[in-house]
Amino acid sequence: MSVLFPAMALSQPRTEAPPAVTLTAAQPVRTPSPYIGSVMALLATFEDAGVLPPEGTPQANGIIKAIIQFQSAFLKSKDPAVQQFFAEAHHVKFGIRAGEVEASFRQSGWSADTFDAFIEAGQTANAWSATGLGEGFREFNIGKPDFDILVQLYQHSTAAFSTQGKTFHAVYAQRRREMPGAKSE
Repeated sequence: MSVLFPAMALSQPRTEAPPAVTLTAAQPVRTPSPYIGSVMALLATFEDAGVLPPEGTPQANGIIKAIIQFQSAFLKSKDPAVQQFFAEAHHVKFGIRAGEVEASFRQSGWSADTFDAFIEAGQTANAWSATGLGEGFREFNIGKPDFDILVQLYQHSTAAFSTQGKTFHAVYAQRRREMPGAKSE
């Protein structure tokens, strides 16, 4: 998975000796493992469905970027259109449970529920034009074409799992338990 997800190399412990001089410069901030684990679980779910392109290809790299950057946008963006889109996606899908599902995302990253709500909300007629959403995502170097790729993956994986008598949600839940930062039950 580290070949498919090169950022994982950043989270591995260093084996080299510490430097002789301690520097006071700020160290890069590492992404907490629950967020990395949720991205890895989505990638593994798509791989299990047989819809992920070969590792190292531009298509695979684009998918990795899209999953990471959309998650980052929903976690970090201060743009009102991005935050409103995210909140409304949960409200429409989950009603009174929306706050609970959104809070879980902020703590642990993607879940099958949040990803599903995101995909459904982004496919509505005016989601990308009327709300300024595209401009809000520009800060994270993503946009509608990245979203469209994720929609295709989701639809294809859902169809593949259906023929196997499985669901996207069940496969994702299993894969999530196997990844870093999984909640112990």
